Amino acid sequence: MTGPEINTARLRLRQFRAEDLVPHRAAVDDDPAVTWAHERRPLAASLRSWAERLDEWQRDGFGMWIAEVAATREVIGHCGLQRLEDGDEVEVGYYLGRAAWGQGYATEAARACLAYGFDECGLSSIVAVVRHENAASRHVLEKLGMRAERDGVFYGADATLFRASCR
Repeated sequence: MTGPEINTARLRLRQFRAEDLVPHRAAVDDDPAVTWAHERRPLAASLRSWAERLDEWQRDGFGMWIAEVAATREVIGHCGLQRLEDGDEVEVGYYLGRAAWGQGYATEAARACLAYGFDECGLSSIVAVVRHENAASRHVLEKLGMRAERDGVFYGADATLFRASCR
């Protein structure tokens, strides 16, 4: 199974394709300011992640999409739903390159992902984790109506878990 394509007002969320590797790496994996661990990701790690993202669609019926600007087809990062590490909860995630910051793309993409999770996947709850120092991402989650639930260590970093419930 591959994921459906989702079009928002300004974005196109679609399946990963081989030709996305170079622009995606430039926007996300090669920039320590964008990655979760704040370090450049090696090519092998990027390729493993891509394979895992494709497997998620087969296993769970949801996963990550490439995020591109609809008008230009510029790859700006990725977003979607995945299993929270070591658990059954589903989290929304988004990684957009610096050129896309401050334009409302993260909110637009995450809103579409939440709608997909609730409306198409029938999820009753979706979480998100944000590092404490990432005020911009925290603001995105708050704009989406997600509520801070608890602090903890997620993916090896101190972070806050947010939650949205199906209304």
